[in-house]
Amino acid sequence: MANKSRVLYLLQYLQNNSDENRPVSTADIREELARRGCSATVETIRDDIHTLQETGYDICVNETNGLSTTYNYVDRPFDVSELQILIDAVASSRFIPLSKSKQLIQKLSEMAGPSCKEEIRPGVLSAEFIKAQDPQFLYIIELIREGIQREKKISFQYFQYDLNKNRIPRRDGEKYVVSPYATLWRYDRYFLIGYSEHLAKMAVYRVDRMGLPSILDDDIIPQPEEFNIRDYSEKIFWMYDGPEEKVTLRCKHHMMQNIIDYFGQDVIPENVSKDTFDVTVNVSVSNTFFSWVLGFAGDMIISNPKSVKEKYTALLRQEILNSDSG
Repeated sequence: MANKSRVLYLLQYLQNNSDENRPVSTADIREELARRGCSATVETIRDDIHTLQETGYDICVNETNGLSTTYNYVDRPFDVSELQILIDAVASSRFIPLSKSKQLIQKLSEMAGPSCKEEIRPGVLSAEFIKAQDPQFLYIIELIREGIQREKKISFQYFQYDLNKNRIPRRDGEKYVVSPYATLWRYDRYFLIGYSEHLAKMAVYRVDRMGLPSILDDDIIPQPEEFNIRDYSEKIFWMYDGPEEKVTLRCKHHMMQNIIDYFGQDVIPENVSKDTFDVTVNVSVSNTFFSWVLGFAGDMIISNPKSVKEKYTALLRQEILNSDSG
């Protein structure tokens, strides 16, 4: 029975112990196969290697006169630089819990081969204190995607934090019912985009604030024909709920990098002067948006429409009054 599995044992040994920089010898292979109860000669190993090569595995055979033949398994799906990028992304992603990050990084490093796996480590600062704490997070994403694939509504509790940093359900624990359309990773967070039964409109939810969803038997409310998920995700600023409006921002020239960071390369500068330019973008008008504009300390102002500008001004006045009264 063991000899029937010999080729698989051989492949596993090559994958785990050799790469383009680290060969294994015929003697090494025979010793490993013997440990697994398989008899193997130099000829059978050569034949098995040839079988693996014919099957599509990239195995280099190094034959030198007077020396033992050695073999390198070089059929790696990712090179070291690609794996390093993936490991850095996992390490820095807030939505992946710390325990799961460590598991994924270990699995990715194993794919580098024995001569490199000890060398690749997260090359970015991993802020462990801001990592997601919910161990069910990936399972929540899995259930959301199942609902999307099956075109079924989902229900879930939605949470916020109180002053004691306890998660408390919104709407007194009432379940949210949503027709899920897509998940989106943006600003280092996962979001669910779908149609809200309660709001009777499209809505966005942070997945890390969701409880474990249930997949309902009800079919989703189909997306409107004119609705485009990609356009929606690119135009709705910050993914927070608020009325969508076209807003013109007047910016100083050096602000173009910030505009592109948040609204993409398709923005068109208008009314360009010596010091400023205008750009009109679709945003979700909310206090979060106003706070973002305020953070640039006058290098960006809201120019139009008048109604949004007045809301912004009123917010600033209220903040000043609150500050003075305090």
